[in-house]
Amino acid sequence: MKENVHQTTQIIGGMVAGDNLRHAEQLKAALESQDSAFAKAIEQVVKVRDFVGSPEQILGSDKTKHGEIAEQVEVGIRNARDYLRQQTPSATFEGVGRTAPEDYLINSVQVQSKFINGLNKNLDHVLEHMSKYENFGREGSYYHIPRDYYETIQKVLKGESVEGLANRTLQKIQQKAQEIEELSGKSFSAVVKPGISNYTEVQQGKLHDTLDRHEQKLSDENKQIKENIRTDVQPNLGDMAQVSCNAFKLGISSEQDARNTRIVPLLILRFKCQTA
Repeated sequence: MKENVHQTTQIIGGMVAGDNLRHAEQLKAALESQDSAFAKAIEQVVKVRDFVGSPEQILGSDKTKHGEIAEQVEVGIRNARDYLRQQTPSATFEGVGRTAPEDYLINSVQVQSKFINGLNKNLDHVLEHMSKYENFGREGSYYHIPRDYYETIQKVLKGESVEGLANRTLQKIQQKAQEIEELSGKSFSAVVKPGISNYTEVQQGKLHDTLDRHEQKLSDENKQIKENIRTDVQPNLGDMAQVSCNAFKLGISSEQDARNTRIVPLLILRFKCQTA
């Protein structure tokens, strides 16, 4: 009897070691895959840094270059987040001319970016663009404006109090939002959406700080993802129960045999479940 129990103990020990090795290999592969994803994400941030590092190649004057910078940040950071989460990059400039009606594509949808100083001026530029391109904003395509401006406009449209805005400014925002809805036949929020960046974040003097913050957020999220991977790959109670079930099938036929093997209490619990 002791010999049988000893042999069974060796078998179960081998099974547990094999199971631990499998988990270790899964963990290693998952962490390496995430490390690669993080590296690809950071590459996207580097691309934006390289672009703004050559200001002579950016369209516009020193006062308007932030418009094209905002486009680069939008595409670069969106793709960085996608890569980090091991998803297909959603934004691209591919196939888009620098003076085309759209500035970039997101999930194959045309997007025009408007980063103008002033709430109403952004809406003016949207309306001008809609008048110039009769299909834009009507068939799924839409506009990006600075995130902070969008949030303020939404407060105005909801009738919320906005400090620092005159009644005349509030009325103009409401009027222009209504014009956009009439031209498009859609709700304002379907035609005008918030970009990733606030207006000041894409100014040339602020951009490197902005990219530093995005990079830090990517790093923080990557650490959390890796921690989740470690948690998910660790053996759980279900795995341990399965090992005990396999032990039962290999010949431990009573609770006393299980005690003799000195296997974890969960194995004894398994026998109780089997004989209940």
